[in-house]
Amino acid sequence: MSDTVAAPHISAVVLDMDGLLIDTEPAWRAAETAVFAELGLRLSEDEMLSTMGRRPVEMVAHWRRMRPWPGAETGEPSDAAIADRVIDRMVAHVRARGEPMEGVDRAVALLRGLGLGIAIASSSSHRLIDAVCDRLGLEWIEIRCSADDELRGKPAGDVYLTAARRLGLSPAACLAIEDSPNGVLAARAAGMRCIAVPDPHLSGDPRYQEAQLVLRSLDELDEAGLRSLGRPSRSEKG
Repeated sequence: MSDTVAAPHISAVVLDMDGLLIDTEPAWRAAETAVFAELGLRLSEDEMLSTMGRRPVEMVAHWRRMRPWPGAETGEPSDAAIADRVIDRMVAHVRARGEPMEGVDRAVALLRGLGLGIAIASSSSHRLIDAVCDRLGLEWIEIRCSADDELRGKPAGDVYLTAARRLGLSPAACLAIEDSPNGVLAARAAGMRCIAVPDPHLSGDPRYQEAQLVLRSLDELDEAGLRSLGRPSRSEKG
């Protein structure tokens, strides 16, 4: 899509978090491995990749249904309690060792320099989002949306619709940047244009084709690429 076909202006960018801003996807898999092992369930890396981008509580419910561990039928501990164990490990990891993904500082500086609004729309909990923002020096991002607050998580578009509403914009005026196939589908379901920065383990997933632009890392994000999707604008409101 380009300006020659009258693409709507882009007034804000809505960022995914895990695997896009911060290198947490391997840590997620390590945390899931440890917590499920305590329950008596061994998950392969491919199995964990299959739920990438989904809310932790939905991920737990999925494996309780598909790969029930001893005693899973009792419902105790609950899906939420198990998800909290995983999140506890993730928050500890981020606070101690969290590292930004390649190109994050440069990309964020570009977006701010263009005067674009910036929000986060993540499947993670608010406490993990806050820990990441603190760790990466992104405390100034005030609009932080968690799919925990939504009726449906990704790949439904609910969390992206909330981000657009809080930005005061129509979804068409927002550009999403995602690293997971479920996230790309969520952004597109919300009516946003989307840039994908695929997780290397999933780069061949055909769902990435739903994105308007695919980059190898945020280091490749530039003004020309943004303008190919719609001229950046400081003022368009929904």
